Amino acid sequence: MLGADGGEVEPAAGFLRYLHRIERSPNTVRAYAHDLRLFFQFLDGRGLVWDAVAVADLGDFAAWLRRPAVNVLLLPGAQPARAASTTNRALSTVMGFYDFHARHGVPVAAGLVERGRGGWGSYRPFLYGIAGGGSSRARAGRLRTVRELPKVLSLEQITAIIAAQQRLRDRFLFALLAETGMRVSQALGLRHEDMRTWERRVELVPREDNVNGARGKGARGFALISDELVRLHALYMAEEYGLIDSDYVFINLWAGEIGAPLRYGAVDALVRRTRARVGFDFRPHMFRHTFVTVAQRHRMPLEVISKAVCHASVQTTADIYSHLDAEDLRAELEAAGMLDRMKDLV
Repeated sequence: MLGADGGEVEPAAGFLRYLHRIERSPNTVRAYAHDLRLFFQFLDGRGLVWDAVAVADLGDFAAWLRRPAVNVLLLPGAQPARAASTTNRALSTVMGFYDFHARHGVPVAAGLVERGRGGWGSYRPFLYGIAGGGSSRARAGRLRTVRELPKVLSLEQITAIIAAQQRLRDRFLFALLAETGMRVSQALGLRHEDMRTWERRVELVPREDNVNGARGKGARGFALISDELVRLHALYMAEEYGLIDSDYVFINLWAGEIGAPLRYGAVDALVRRTRARVGFDFRPHMFRHTFVTVAQRHRMPLEVISKAVCHASVQTTADIYSHLDAEDLRAELEAAGMLDRMKDLV
């Protein structure tokens, strides 16, 4: 991470190197680097030094993140520049940064971490008031957030995305994500040995040595696939992959180093091209959300869904996906006969 003078910001760089050594995902490290860059921009703008800040300065940082512009205060009811969840992530990053330096003997860091954990006592929690209200029992240093439902695609949209692909590889990739709910990282890390097509199954193996940076997040498991997906895989291998020597299922075929494993950047570019063709916005992870939501609506038990998407526990699945939108709620009430019972009261 570079500072305003173009030189490396060593305190932040040391923390980021530590995250890399403990094998945090590249996406996590990038997110931390982004948050720390904002924090050091704030410090530079205020003439502050990172190892001589106070708790109040961290409160000012949270307010600074929310301001529409540097010299504009956020008025009650106005739209902040960053969502509460984004601000919370930045605060967590900064506290993690200071926790790291507290363990390396920086005095001010130890004090900040202690105040961040302990808050202000029973009446005012850490960074009290930044959220514009909230319980004193809330977790220290966090703004109140509104939990959003996972964004999903309609089955018609998924069909349109798959149909818009001009290459078998890309068609197979999106069809695989939609049919199995696997993460993009899991798909990019697939090896030929994982494709047990004669059993209509794909092994999901977490690996740390993928040369394209794909991280097999989650527990080891497997995904079941349809006959149609097996045929699509066979067409891809025969007509596009051919005799290229690679262990990876998804590789560069028309750009970059031919035969090299496909990277996240190539998938991002593919998604952007597809958005332009289909005329609506989407992200690859929405296939996973859609898979789980459709499974829930068809009354699949939560423990089965959890196993299907390789979550470490059923509780993880419940925390993310135990949601009801208006139509789901109506269907549940109708199935229970509640709407029929209650209409007699009117």
